[in-house]
Amino acid sequence: MFRCLLLLLLPVSIYAQTKFEFVSRSKAFKHPENICIVSNDKVLIADIGKTFESTKRDSDGVVYQCTLANINAKNKLNKTFKLNAPKGMMVSGNTLYIADVDRIVMANIETGLKTDVIAFEDTTVALNDVFMLDDNTLLVSVTNKHELYAVTLFSKEIINLSNNSVEGANGLCRNDKKIYACGFSSKDKKKGSIYEYDVETNKVSTLIKELGHLDGMKLYNNKLLVSDWGADYNHGKIWEIDLETKKTIIVFEDEMLKSPSGFDVFGDTFIVPCLDSGDILVFKLK
Repeated sequence: MFRCLLLLLLPVSIYAQTKFEFVSRSKAFKHPENICIVSNDKVLIADIGKTFESTKRDSDGVVYQCTLANINAKNKLNKTFKLNAPKGMMVSGNTLYIADVDRIVMANIETGLKTDVIAFEDTTVALNDVFMLDDNTLLVSVTNKHELYAVTLFSKEIINLSNNSVEGANGLCRNDKKIYACGFSSKDKKKGSIYEYDVETNKVSTLIKELGHLDGMKLYNNKLLVSDWGADYNHGKIWEIDLETKKTIIVFEDEMLKSPSGFDVFGDTFIVPCLDSGDILVFKLK
């Protein structure tokens, strides 16, 4: 009896998964691919344009500005320059870095003016996400080449970092000296995996194998949140991955998630673009 009481008093480790509370849906966009939240008053939304062709150089891509309170306020950032199919974005200081098919476009988020362009010589590349490694270096994922590239901003040198294939290289995020990358699918069309890139050793390893058709990823409460298009590309889900135990769990799954792409998290607000349906979905995380 005494032993049973002791067991009841011992702390029990419970896996506390993230819970999603639906807030709103916006239908004001065509094919939104990426969200970048700078502040409550500045949310950037990359829309590849009229068609679902994510690598077409058709000059109809748009980066919109809005606020968290009014996602539908579609104020165009790139009024003075054209984009083709903008995807991954990140902001450092006043500079917005945009992955646009085969080039990185830089713009001032205050003036809306283009400040520079770094073009890849290989025009067949399909750039996806961008992440700042340091003040002078971007990390870029290239989906169709299954590789990661470093882009030196001052010299505009482009370096292929791949020592191991990152199959269908897609979303990126950082946790200290580790970069996590997810893959949309492998070369033979199987499910994509989660990869870990060590900045110091320049080594890529597979963290989680063949999880799904993976797109966006962010770190939240020391766990990875990853968007997955689902088996039919139209019944998406959000995975949560414990980086210590490598445990994977679906924390949200719904038919409204049609091709959930490059989402962002700001505080407890989760905003995900649905590339196929054109919806922008807003959730509160608990």
